[in-house]
Amino acid sequence: MSDLTIVYRTHQVWVKPGHRLFAYLEQACQNAKNLYNTTNFYIRQVFTSFGRNEPLQPLQQQVMNTLKTQLEA
Repeated sequence: MSDLTIVYRTHQVWVKPGHRLFAYLEQACQNAKNLYNTTNFYIRQVFTSFGRNEPLQPLQQQVMNTLKTQLEA
């Protein structure tokens, strides 16, 4: 068995509000954060939907219908 070590490295870059790319990068970061939060929301809804004996809540049903529609397309 091999010893696989995963190392995550990050690099932080500060961009001043007056920089010409500031607006673009700010929007890109906002979009990335929204995508991350939306994905976590869907994962939580699916996780709590499976294994339930009682009917799904309306929001859970909406998420499951959306996923079913997208997976069938």
